[in-house]
Amino acid sequence: MNHKAQAEGAPDYSTWLWDTSKIVYDREATLQFLEAKQVSHVFLQIDRSIDVAYYHTFISEAAKLGMDVYALDGAPNWGANNKAFLNFLNWVSGYQNGAAAGEKFAGIHLDIEPYLTEQWTTNYGAAVLKYQGAILAAANTASALDISLAVDIPFWFDEMNFRNKHGKGNLAEWALKNTDEVTIMAYRDKAVGPNGIIELVKYEMDLAVLLNKDVTIAVETMNLGSSDGFLTFFEEGQAEMNNQLGLVLDQYQDYSSFGGFAVHHVGSWMELE
Repeated sequence: MNHKAQAEGAPDYSTWLWDTSKIVYDREATLQFLEAKQVSHVFLQIDRSIDVAYYHTFISEAAKLGMDVYALDGAPNWGANNKAFLNFLNWVSGYQNGAAAGEKFAGIHLDIEPYLTEQWTTNYGAAVLKYQGAILAAANTASALDISLAVDIPFWFDEMNFRNKHGKGNLAEWALKNTDEVTIMAYRDKAVGPNGIIELVKYEMDLAVLLNKDVTIAVETMNLGSSDGFLTFFEEGQAEMNNQLGLVLDQYQDYSSFGGFAVHHVGSWMELE
């Protein structure tokens, strides 16, 4: 799924919907919010305990509002043989095969974050191989289902190198090459400067142009506490977030790789003043 800038230069907006109770008990209000924020892509957490009918209904209603819904899940320890990961892929395959045309997911969206495991520190090489194995397995599933594969990566993956059976290079480049779309977690509350969003995503944006891939630039709205306040727009609010994203848009809107912005996440965004 290519997200390209919408009419009149307005960027696409994506968001993560982790709280699946919203599609059961709060569907209308959630969709109204997403429509008001001009969201075009929703990354929807998969909860296998929820009846698939709720997914059918949410996706079909989102589609009528022009939104693509991606099947979202992930855990730091996911690898190609991880049971929860395989259950997720099997669920998505079964869901797609049982859903009507207007009820299907447009993609798979992985949020694995392997650097949160102890193994990342104790055996980096093994942790990277495990991570790469999961992404390649998901790529096979997405390809078989003819849907897009997107993955969340931190902005600093371009500094993480690897050399193994999958080749050599840095993890940002590898992720771009082996998925359809990458969402960069550029969690900062300023666009400009050496530690600002524009600078932090430049390598990936430039490389994605050459690779003909989409990059979505993500920001945070959760309350992370005062010590991590520079990572989130929780303190600054919606208007200032719009200002800063406007500066990022000025920089990257003409890039063929620019896939718009992603806001983490629906729950905290709804509470942003």
